[in-house]
Amino acid sequence: MGDADRAQWNALDESFGGDGSPYKFLMCYFHVAKKIYGKTRSFDTNVAAMVMRDLHELHFSRSDSEFQERKAEVLGKWEGYTQLRKFVSYFRSVWLNARVWRWQCYHTVSGFATTNNPCEAYNATIKRDVTLRRKLKVGALIDQLLILCRGESVRARAFAQSPGVDDRMVRRARALARAGLLREFTPERTSIAFLLGSDSNAANHIVSVVASPASRVFNLHERRSREDLPISAQLGAETARMELMGMPATGWDVNINLRCCPCRLWFKMACCVHLLYALGTVGGVDGAGRDTLVYRGSNKRKRGGVPGQASGRPKVNGPALSVE
Repeated sequence: MGDADRAQWNALDESFGGDGSPYKFLMCYFHVAKKIYGKTRSFDTNVAAMVMRDLHELHFSRSDSEFQERKAEVLGKWEGYTQLRKFVSYFRSVWLNARVWRWQCYHTVSGFATTNNPCEAYNATIKRDVTLRRKLKVGALIDQLLILCRGESVRARAFAQSPGVDDRMVRRARALARAGLLREFTPERTSIAFLLGSDSNAANHIVSVVASPASRVFNLHERRSREDLPISAQLGAETARMELMGMPATGWDVNINLRCCPCRLWFKMACCVHLLYALGTVGGVDGAGRDTLVYRGSNKRKRGGVPGQASGRPKVNGPALSVE
């Protein structure tokens, strides 16, 4: 995975390419979105927002057939705008060519990175901690990199073999549930089978989670709107829209046993707020899959904070033997 630099493509093609080669060059989606965002700054506000919205939908395609179908619809819609005709030709030639067109999330496994931001972050760490942002000679640079390799080899942090739970998603699920934007759908079933308690075993591990969008507040200083949630639980407008795109009226059917959700955000990240909320609803396990201990007693902290429960005898109470 890399950006649109031709040198990276040529190096991969000359080393591992050829007919029948199993290697594929994946394009970093961050670079695509950044370049498209810069091109849309000269368009009308509504048109620019439409372009970015369609671009995110193309990125969150779950199969090649879905991408090809959605691509034809998007390009046809863009060609209907006079100010987008040159942009359509630019988009076709630059971001849909045979070299860099693989920037959709279905090319990678769920939970794996779709951008090269992790590599860029590691490079920033090397510049900050190893080279101290200085231009070192080759000999001195090799010595510093050797020290870095020795330090990395003794780190206690294990190399992840499978996708884990995103901390931001955990905080977001808690914030949405606290705001009442996540709830379990409980249908009113009056059938004989339901009254007799003979539900199928398949429904025991399916939890229907209904999500609602968070309200957005416009920030005058940043000149943009943000979700009315803690900053550590916020997502971008287009990414948050993927949590709700295509959701049925009965909510997402989350499979507790398989730990999967039909939403597009889970397809990309292997984690979503619907799955975390469903795991918390079932109880006994937290979002990270660990067993939890549940305290069934009353919450003394909340009980003491109930308004109107002042200490002493309530003032509205009359004498013990008073007659109305």
